[in-house]
Amino acid sequence: MFKKIMIMVDNSSIMEDVVQYVTNLFPDAFYYLYGVINLGAFSGYYSRIVSQQMREISSETLKTLSLLLESKGIKFNLFLDEGDPVSTSLAFARKNEVDLFVLETHAGLSVNKIKLGKTTLSVIQHSHIPLFLVGEDLSPVKSPRILHPTSGSKYSEKATYIAGELAKFWQSNLTTLIFKSNKEIAEKRVIEIFDQIEVKSEFYSSEEDEVPSLINFAKSNDIIIGSRGSPRPTYKFRFLVHSFALDPTVRLAVAFLPKPLLLVCD
Repeated sequence: MFKKIMIMVDNSSIMEDVVQYVTNLFPDAFYYLYGVINLGAFSGYYSRIVSQQMREISSETLKTLSLLLESKGIKFNLFLDEGDPVSTSLAFARKNEVDLFVLETHAGLSVNKIKLGKTTLSVIQHSHIPLFLVGEDLSPVKSPRILHPTSGSKYSEKATYIAGELAKFWQSNLTTLIFKSNKEIAEKRVIEIFDQIEVKSEFYSSEEDEVPSLINFAKSNDIIIGSRGSPRPTYKFRFLVHSFALDPTVRLAVAFLPKPLLLVCD
């Protein structure tokens, strides 16, 4: 399914859990463990000292993670860059033809428990490949139950294909949650796609607002596979105004979802 997977490495306490979790799901992929040193406010007089210290910390983290991958027989490469984490990481992903970009979203909990940091937000808005956003709930599951929320729009069809392919790959139970006024047409199109892949899904719709309904259904599933795309008219201008690339509903979902989210970028 995904042949080249890039994991954005930071010094979070759960980074080992992230690597363990993702490699359990995709054991046959080739991995890039990618760290980036962002000096930010320290880019002036003290940059050399700060850069050296940050490089030592990051190198130690990469070394620890490499030992984990070696113990599992996973093929990988290590990279440590310096610069803006968004532009450098996305450029690296494009250059190396990465299929999946993994981001750990536990950058910090605010009072209202929103886990969407500035870097993650910007990567979501600019990414050209699927993103796997993972946080704290990383219990290993051999056949993870998949929840596929969709509006049935043309932008969400790629996510539907990936949800179906992964359900087949993992031999997982698949639940589709449809958000759209004309739910019958959307369900018919999703069924057509799943029939091509030869997978079956349970279908649900909800009269609740999208985010509460999604959070409610996520409780009984292990992984959510959805689309960054939006049926809203502003989405078509996402390449001109990058903030339009992330629908407000999707942004709330990313911030509050209690389960890993594979977000497909068209």
